[in-house]
Amino acid sequence: MFANPSAILPVAVLLLAYSQSITAAAARPVPRQAPDCQHPGGLGGIDPSCWETLQLTQYTKDWWAKNSAACGTRGFAACFLGKANMGQNDCTGVKPNACTPPTAANLSAQDLYIAYNIYSINQVFLSLYLAMGNANTLASESVGAIVTLLNPPKQTNIFLNDLLTALGAGLGIIPGPEGKIASLILSTAQQLPGIAKYLFPTGTVNTVVDQWASISNEVATVVKTYQTSLAQLIPAVENDVTNFLAFASTGQFSVTPLPDLSNESDTLLTALTTFITAKALEANNMVLTRAIDTDINELQLNSTDSLAFQTGCGTGYDAAGICGPYWFDPAAKVTYSINNYNSMGKSPHDDMETLFANWTSGDLLFGGAARCAASGGPKAGGLADTVIGKDGTVVLDCLSSAKVCTWDVNSIEVQHEYTDCASQPGYVVDGCSGDANGCGSSDGSTGSVNVPSGYIGGYLLGAPVTDCVCNS
Repeated sequence: MFANPSAILPVAVLLLAYSQSITAAAARPVPRQAPDCQHPGGLGGIDPSCWETLQLTQYTKDWWAKNSAACGTRGFAACFLGKANMGQNDCTGVKPNACTPPTAANLSAQDLYIAYNIYSINQVFLSLYLAMGNANTLASESVGAIVTLLNPPKQTNIFLNDLLTALGAGLGIIPGPEGKIASLILSTAQQLPGIAKYLFPTGTVNTVVDQWASISNEVATVVKTYQTSLAQLIPAVENDVTNFLAFASTGQFSVTPLPDLSNESDTLLTALTTFITAKALEANNMVLTRAIDTDINELQLNSTDSLAFQTGCGTGYDAAGICGPYWFDPAAKVTYSINNYNSMGKSPHDDMETLFANWTSGDLLFGGAARCAASGGPKAGGLADTVIGKDGTVVLDCLSSAKVCTWDVNSIEVQHEYTDCASQPGYVVDGCSGDANGCGSSDGSTGSVNVPSGYIGGYLLGAPVTDCVCNS
C-alpha cells in the first residue's frame, strides 16, 4: 500500500534541490538589457549611455562645421531643429509649451538624440526658471518671518549680491534625482565662464541694505533678478554648440522622464534663508556654542545625579535633532545651542524648532558654521568667492558664518568659559561671593549662577571652581 521509504528519499532530495535552484534563480538580479541605440523606437528608448555609443559629440561638431554657414544668424538649436523639420519649436526661451519633444519619425538615431537634448535642456532650465518665479513671494515672506522671529537690531549691512549667490547655492541642496541634475548644472556651468555668470550673477545688484526692515522687500528684487538671469542662460546654452555639448555630452539630459525642478521652490530658498538666519543671529550678538564629543541626551540619562542642573533632555531627540535648548549632530557627536548673552534665561528651543521646520537645518546652521570656521571663514571677496569652488562644486558651509564657541568642560576659571572665544559679558558661575561688581548675593554670603540656557560648561559637569567667574 505504501511506497518504499528508501525510494521516496532520493525523489524528495531532488525536489528540494530543484526548489532551491528555482528560488536562487528568482533571487538573482536580471541583467540590464543593453539599449538599442540605433533603434530607440521612440522617446521611451532614450538612454544616457547612447551619447557615447553613437559618438554624438563628434557627430554634433561635424554637423555644425558643415551647416553653420548656412544657418546664418540662427544659433545652433534653432538651426538644427529647422533642418530637422521642427522649426516651429522655440527651445531658447522660457515660454511654456513653446518647445515640444521630437518624434522618432523621419529622424536618424543621432538626430533624434540631439533634438531630444535640445528639448530636455530647455525643459530642465525652464523648470528652474518657474521654480524661481514661484519662490518670489515665498522668499519675501520667509525672510520677513525670520527677521520678526529673531528681531535683530534695525541696522545691518547685507550686500544684495550675497543674496544672489545664496539663491544660486540653493541648487546644491536639492535632494533626489532633481538634486543630481541640479548638481550637474552647477558643476558643468562652472567650467563655462560664459554660463556660470548666469547661475551666479554677481555684480548685477551692487546695493547694500542698511535696514533689516527693508530686507524682505529687497529679496523680491533679488529673486526677480535671478529669474531674469536664468532666462538669459537658456539661449546662451542652446545657441552655442560648445556650451550645448558641455551639458548634453554628460548623457544626463538623455533621460525620460525628465527631472522637474519647478516644485523645488522651498528647497531652492533654503540656502538664502540659512544665510539670512545666520546674519540675524550675528546682528543680535548671539553665538553658536558647542560641546565636542558630547551627546547631551546621553549625558542627562547617565549623569543625572552628578549634573548641576537638569538640561531638558533625557527622553531622546525629536525629528529635527533637538532636545531642550540643544541640537545634536550625531555624525560628529557634537552638541550645539544658540546662546544669547543679552537674555541668558531665554531658551532657544522654540526658535530652533521654528527655524528648522521652515527655513534651515541644524547641519546647515550649526555644522556649516563650524566647518566654515575650520576652513578659515568667509573669504574677503564675499559670499561668491567663498561658496563657489574652482572645480564647480558649491561649498554650502559658509552660508552660515555665525561665531562658534567651544565650551571648556574641564575647569571653571576667571573669564574662561570657552576654549576658543573671548569671555562673554554677564557670565557668572557659582563660587563668587557678593561684591560691588554684582557677583553673588548682595550681602556676600552666597555665590551666584548666571549661565545661558544652552550651557554645557564645566559647572554643569561638576568641574572644580578655581576662582570667581563673573564677567562684566
